[in-house]
Amino acid sequence: MSYISNLESLPDELLLEVCKYLLCVDVLLSFDNLNIRMTYMISDYRRHVSLHKASYAQSYKLFTKILPKIGTQIHTLIIDNCYSALQAISFPKYFQNRMSICFPELKKIILVSFRPDPLLIFLKILDNLENLHTIDMRSLFRVPIKQQTEVLLALLQANNHRLTSIFIDDQSSHLNPIKKHLANQITCPNIINLKIEILTIYDLSVLFTIIPNIRSLSVSIHRKDNSDNMSRIFKSEILQFLTHFQLKSIERSWYLNELRLLLEKLPSIKYLSLNLRTSDLTLTNGELLQKYLFYKIEEFHYAIHYLPDQQSINYIEILNTWKNIRPIICLNNSIQNDYMFLHTLPYSSFDYLEISSSVAQSILKNQNAYKNVQRLHVDCDFTLAEAFPILSYCQRIKHSMIWLHEVDVNNPNNYNSVQDHTQENKNDILPKMPRLRRLTLVGFPPKDLYHMSTILDAAPNLFRLDLNYNTLLLLLNNESICLLLQQRITALTINNMPSCPSNAKENITRIAMTFLHLRHLYIDMRSLDTTIDLMVLCYFDEFLKQNAPLISFCADGKPSNEMKDNAEKWLIYHRNYFEGKQFAAYFNEKGSRLLIWM
Repeated sequence: MSYISNLESLPDELLLEVCKYLLCVDVLLSFDNLNIRMTYMISDYRRHVSLHKASYAQSYKLFTKILPKIGTQIHTLIIDNCYSALQAISFPKYFQNRMSICFPELKKIILVSFRPDPLLIFLKILDNLENLHTIDMRSLFRVPIKQQTEVLLALLQANNHRLTSIFIDDQSSHLNPIKKHLANQITCPNIINLKIEILTIYDLSVLFTIIPNIRSLSVSIHRKDNSDNMSRIFKSEILQFLTHFQLKSIERSWYLNELRLLLEKLPSIKYLSLNLRTSDLTLTNGELLQKYLFYKIEEFHYAIHYLPDQQSINYIEILNTWKNIRPIICLNNSIQNDYMFLHTLPYSSFDYLEISSSVAQSILKNQNAYKNVQRLHVDCDFTLAEAFPILSYCQRIKHSMIWLHEVDVNNPNNYNSVQDHTQENKNDILPKMPRLRRLTLVGFPPKDLYHMSTILDAAPNLFRLDLNYNTLLLLLNNESICLLLQQRITALTINNMPSCPSNAKENITRIAMTFLHLRHLYIDMRSLDTTIDLMVLCYFDEFLKQNAPLISFCADGKPSNEMKDNAEKWLIYHRNYFEGKQFAAYFNEKGSRLLIWM
């Protein structure tokens, strides 16, 4: 007896489990308005709408039909300009005069990979949204120095000063409050929670004057200013209401007296989290820190990268100063003895970890400390395997960056070999990392590039790969790695394309034949001796031959006048395939970037 099943015969729990494997845009376009049961079942997808990875055609349907219909139910909205290359420009065109009418219950907006000019336009349409209190910026593109204060104030004052929380992640451009660009005594008393990237201590002192009512502040400082003098910079600025303070500053070297002066301006601090670099031995001394800094703190988290100027490191003495203070971990290399990473337990205040592979062996003694790390940056010398001990104990990471700093001058031929190696060291095996979605390789090609297969085997959900052009070509010499790349990778970033690449057409064909499921492609062509026109068209032709489902294509470099003046017209003229198709193309002159959204 035959049995015919249909979608509605399945219970809601099972259908929602299936939905977890779909994008939010796919769920909305597939299930919305089918019937009362389905509409109720996907109510969470209607309240928290993500436009992540939407194609041009999907976005058009969402902007014109779906969002106007369900807008009154939306509480959270994610606009993704990373994988949907022109969404930041497209969205305001449809909603610029009716945001408060379409989205009256909107509470939070998440903006991904915006450039400064589209961001300023977008912020202007946020007008009188009574419930909108939070903006979360992720991967904000580099903002020119002259524009940083304008962008910062536009964020702090958006939605008619109704915002209370602004979060700018540490993958974003810094936004410095430059004093000469500020009106006299300008303040934003509405801001209670702020996470921000700035350049110097002086910028922090100016920021203090703008946000007098801040309760929670997380700030990253990226460099040391020549005039970094604490007592001179911080005069009368005091944040009376600040109770939660997180500071990351690993590019400048800190001293104990500087921290004391800074914390004097924060008299109400109850929660303190510090991630710093220092050559000052007193900043590794738990007893001194307790006496001068932490005596009034209810909860503190401390991480310090200690690089002494001359003297060697006495780890035993340092650990002894923490015995009666807090549980502490010391990661070090006893042979080199020139670097130490010291932090309190648990390592839960920070979701990122930046560390040198030179201390990899000492991490084995503290393997349970890094379960909450989501983003990992490991500095290595020659090989990927140097990062494996650290990767092994950060199994919840979503993004791993491995930076190869050196060339193996003793054996340069190693870079030409990516053949399979069956004889693996027991330390060269990785546990499963199901949450790892993105891998970035920076610097020189690793000597053991064949270990890419080890990483790919351990990360079944990896979909994005960022690497240099030369490293990519070496990877393509390995058939087993190519097979894994073909199955997994849907987003590819190719950096540092050479000025005059040899066998360019042949290599582009190899890339297209490997990444058959590619949906998002970025290529850095800024070093090319010529305009990027022919190279862009060649990539399109080759991926088109393979029927790759490309949604977004971005290329940095020098354009022809025709591309710069009208990218859509240029593309249609050279490839009539695009005539009559739904797509958008735009060349951003400020960023020297071609953006195509299909």
